[in-house]
Amino acid sequence: KMGVVQMAPKALALAIACMVCPANGLVNVPGGTMSLVQNHGGHAGVGFSNALACRKPLTASAPLAIRGGAAASSTAGDIPPPAKFGVGTVLAFAKAQLLPIGLLWAILFGLCYPSAGVAFGEFPIVKYAPHGIFFVGGLMLRTAEAKEAVRAYKAILLGVSSILFFTSAIGVQVVKLLPLPVRDFSIGAALFICMPCTIQSGAALSLKAGGNFALSLLITVLCSTGGIFTVPLVLDRIADIGGGVRLPVTAMVLKLVETALLPLMAGKICASSSKRIKSIVKNYRFYLSLFVTFCVVITPWVQISRSASQGVFHLVSASDVTGIVALLSLTHFVFLGWTFVTSRMLGLTTAMTKSVVFVASSKTLPLALMMIGVLPARIGDKGLIALPCILGHFTQIMIDSFLVSAWKKADDDEDDAE
Repeated sequence: KMGVVQMAPKALALAIACMVCPANGLVNVPGGTMSLVQNHGGHAGVGFSNALACRKPLTASAPLAIRGGAAASSTAGDIPPPAKFGVGTVLAFAKAQLLPIGLLWAILFGLCYPSAGVAFGEFPIVKYAPHGIFFVGGLMLRTAEAKEAVRAYKAILLGVSSILFFTSAIGVQVVKLLPLPVRDFSIGAALFICMPCTIQSGAALSLKAGGNFALSLLITVLCSTGGIFTVPLVLDRIADIGGGVRLPVTAMVLKLVETALLPLMAGKICASSSKRIKSIVKNYRFYLSLFVTFCVVITPWVQISRSASQGVFHLVSASDVTGIVALLSLTHFVFLGWTFVTSRMLGLTTAMTKSVVFVASSKTLPLALMMIGVLPARIGDKGLIALPCILGHFTQIMIDSFLVSAWKKADDDEDDAE
């Protein structure tokens, strides 16, 4: 037999436990199992036994009453279950933020252990990583998406004009208003800002964010091809850098076709010609996304490792690096704001807005380094000019990778709410 005084602590423990686990009203206590059951009068009673046989679990609609006492003023459903933090939470966060985490690792590991990245750069997978990104993009490319992209003349015009003119003009003015202490750094920042969009990361980020990949690719191809002809003019007239420089146009166009167009067409043909491949792509989209993330991460890792091994980052102080990163981060946020606001003003869909934002806000590093190679020697020290281009490239990828994760999560939460 158990008295009321002896029963009170167990009843209190039971009441607290039922708030945490209201679904069944059960809790294990020393010496047996305690439950909250409803009697025939609709009130809750305490049961205590070593082998429990519960007659009817307490529900949120039933008043909580300890036998021999008054009904409690709150119900089991008033207090939500406490948030749990464990391995599952960490893994879920890592899954959602995989790209920025990977890029942070690439930067830190490349700076601390450059020899590993340099050695990894000798493997063929690094050379063909861009091909892999566009091949997967072709596998996942929907025909309806491609048709929609071709008809989206507003998005195409906005993306092309922003990449080839507006972002360059706006960014150069920002650099002139906030010049860096070393003149060569300002030249490098202005040169990087005048470049067209990236061939690889912009389209890959828009793909991961849920943008219209066909539109991203179309804008990338148009601007990468057109930029070959417009960049010298933009550098001369807007940035006042190296007038009269000439670029290897034919070689750059062939490189674009090999890197982007052919892999994309191969992926699309594979997905369209086989139902089995189409089913595999549908069922393993997450793993294909992991592969794209891997290809995006290894390229800057190898580039940072090579730059670190050559002592590029030892040429300047920490304050110089901080100033360069701050200036190029500011210009990138200005580009993101410009493309987002203008996309909304033109009434573009969310998918098209993502494509325009990520592609039109990014600048290409390879063409910038190529431009530095053909600049006249009188312009300045080419190593110092190259540093803002390298830092700007990694800065924009880091910012965009966090934006991709946040934007994708916001859209997923909105879909779940609907």
